[in-house]
Amino acid sequence: MKATTLMTTLAIFSLIAGCATAPAQPDWVNASSSRYPDAQYLTGRGQAATVDEARDRARADLAKIFEVAIAVSSEDIQTYSTSNKVPGQYEAQATRHIATRTDQIVRGIQIAELWQDPVTKTAYALAVLPRLPAATSLRQEIERLDGATRTYLDQARASDDLFIKIGAASHALDAQLERQAYQKSLKIVDLTGRGVEPEWNSAKLAADLAELLKRVRVATRVPPQAPPGFGEIVNGAVAAAGFMIETGDKPDFVLDADLTLQDLGLQEGWYWQRGTLEVRLTEASTNRVRGGQRWPIKTSARDKASSQSRALDEVDKLLKQDLRATIVGFASAKPQ
Repeated sequence: MKATTLMTTLAIFSLIAGCATAPAQPDWVNASSSRYPDAQYLTGRGQAATVDEARDRARADLAKIFEVAIAVSSEDIQTYSTSNKVPGQYEAQATRHIATRTDQIVRGIQIAELWQDPVTKTAYALAVLPRLPAATSLRQEIERLDGATRTYLDQARASDDLFIKIGAASHALDAQLERQAYQKSLKIVDLTGRGVEPEWNSAKLAADLAELLKRVRVATRVPPQAPPGFGEIVNGAVAAAGFMIETGDKPDFVLDADLTLQDLGLQEGWYWQRGTLEVRLTEASTNRVRGGQRWPIKTSARDKASSQSRALDEVDKLLKQDLRATIVGFASAKPQ
């Protein structure tokens, strides 16, 4: 009897000891973390069969709020590009730049806590990002871009050169479009949700730039041996870039465009065309070359006529995508 009583007592103590050492479920698994309150931290949670996968999911859960900001900003830039007939290229460059800068902030995400359910063996992870340093970094980027915008606008006002005005105004607009992404992220990080209100309106900057572009008269010139239809493509690209095409004898600038194509013949069932597209902008009054740019061209098709047609289609796409940014870029370069 005494032996039975002793064994029962030991079993009870063993059960109590086991319950005392069993890890309790952290509060953050199903609710907010008391150790990392929302007022001071952004948090993300991950749940998976392994600890490593739970870590990755927690980081991704937290990072997605910035990915949303990047996506929305990309849509804003795309809208600007479309409305101003500046497709693709600027949008891609700006979005990549914003993503790179935001990634620097996301790299500050830390795995603060891990927990594994003793019964199901499911792993849980808590990722945290301190609000204060993240907000400070975003405000620094906004301050940098606002300073750049102010400098560019001052340059535009001070210059008597219309071409320089266009370059500076374009850079100012680009800076403010990039700023919008950081403002969206800051509104997420900042508990007030306000961020830093912009001093300039991007739509107004875009409209001012469009008005400057319309004041520039550009005459186009292509060599007689250029492929048929090339001249029309160049004119269409200049118009799409927002410049006025000058058909008289008093242009501000002359855009010389040349396309050389080499027929590579039939190779493994495909007809190939390879060549070079080149543009050069010259100031009409002084004959100064403001800048030049080359692009490689390479296309193929099942028949020769289609390969030549595709080469011209590629040129048309390339010029409409890049010509405005290329010409505006000449404004920042020293005259040749």
